[in-house]
Amino acid sequence: MNSPGQPTSNSALHANEDELANAKILLIDDDHDMHELCRHYLEKAGYQFVSAHDGAQGLEIVRRGAIDLILLDLMLPDRDGFTIYQELLSHPDFKHVRRVPVIALTASADFNARKQELLDAGVCMYLEKPFGSHELLKVIENVLLAWQVRERKGAPDHTNGEDLRRVLEENRKLRSQIQERLNCEKLVSSSPQMRDLVERLFKVAQTEASILIHGEKGSGKEFLARCIHANSARTNGPFVAVNCAALPSNLLEQELWGYEKDAFAGALHLRRGLLELAEGGTLFLDDVTELGSDLQTKLLRVLHDRQFHRLGGKYAFNADFRVISASVRDPLAAVKDKILRHDLFYRLNVIPIALPPLRERQEDLPILCRIFLQDFARMHEQSLLEVSPEAQEKLLNYSWPGNVQELQQVLESLAARPGNARLEVADLPEHIRTSEAGETPRMRTEILRHERSMPLREARQRWVEQFERKYLIDLLNQYNGNISRVARRAGVHRMTIYRMLKNYDITITPRRAE
Repeated sequence: MNSPGQPTSNSALHANEDELANAKILLIDDDHDMHELCRHYLEKAGYQFVSAHDGAQGLEIVRRGAIDLILLDLMLPDRDGFTIYQELLSHPDFKHVRRVPVIALTASADFNARKQELLDAGVCMYLEKPFGSHELLKVIENVLLAWQVRERKGAPDHTNGEDLRRVLEENRKLRSQIQERLNCEKLVSSSPQMRDLVERLFKVAQTEASILIHGEKGSGKEFLARCIHANSARTNGPFVAVNCAALPSNLLEQELWGYEKDAFAGALHLRRGLLELAEGGTLFLDDVTELGSDLQTKLLRVLHDRQFHRLGGKYAFNADFRVISASVRDPLAAVKDKILRHDLFYRLNVIPIALPPLRERQEDLPILCRIFLQDFARMHEQSLLEVSPEAQEKLLNYSWPGNVQELQQVLESLAARPGNARLEVADLPEHIRTSEAGETPRMRTEILRHERSMPLREARQRWVEQFERKYLIDLLNQYNGNISRVARRAGVHRMTIYRMLKNYDITITPRRAE
């Protein structure tokens, strides 16, 4: 650590991670209570705390000595915090601290008007008051660690305009990376299987091994992949996502590999592909089992050789990226059905992760509700929507065929309604209000105990009927009773759906009829 009187760029950001815990942090804020709280939080965490109660005092402290991180309030009695930040960037007296990260502190009322201006100027991160100790310390920790990586890679000195633009762009990237890490804290869970998965996630993130995530639509596969990337050694590189089912094979090939000018009819200019853009980061292949056989062969070659060429090109690019894949389809079944090459499967499936659907971890639903509603309230500057016990019970009873994504969309739609302070049963969509109570683990145990007394054939038939009835009801709810869409989703003929409706005595209300 540097002592005051050594105004050089030799800050803790060039030190090892152990020294970061002793970083010197300056708070520039006129609020006495904020100083007391931050001093308590930061010194308890092992940081050195320095305080300034106005802009002039803060600039003088920065001028005299080395500081490792600045917490800057935007509303100060003597001058605007944004003006102070610009002075730190441009005045020759502060050249020694231009690489030092700045975290803006703001009340939401004064922030929205200045937000874009502030972020465009290169402020690393911001915290909205009031904030808790955990949020403050987590942001500081992530900023310092990320900034250390940036400094080791050799940050520009930004003594000229071009270097300054590069620094501001790096700040924007850094802010995105830090936000990804903070978002990963939403992986809190009450269910044992998700707790085990999260614990495993942070371990596998430290490896370079390929990962294949299997989970239902809407269960959060891309979010999980982003969390792995954000907590990996490649966090400073790009996260490049592509849906393998979204484009025809020829267009997907162009999207992934890129092409040289005149590589084919219509190639009027050079285009960099996603394999190239993912350099140094993570390539996320969603719905990887939907890749055509030709592209599977080409992808396998890339993973084997760790090189690739643009279409029509001769130069070999290094495939310097980690691959995380995802599939709704069971990957092993896809291999068995010869949909997915077995050799590609083994390349992608070095670390398999099975993401459980929401209906199998419903104890997480109240936590997820709180997270989504808090996010919505913060984003739209609204009071937090409270969920009544009766409404929560209905949410728990629903099977959520669209998983976490469906839950988030439903809650955001409800929270957006004007005048809502408390979510009641009457506010819920009809298909959730009228859904039958799902089976709890205890209920399933009782059913299984009863059916053990039956012959195998009879017990199996009973389970199949129960599953088919519930499956059909869920699809009818999801697609609002549209038989054609239900049949397409189930992969059967419309007449099969009508026959099942009759067999299981399921009635479609007039509102749901086609």
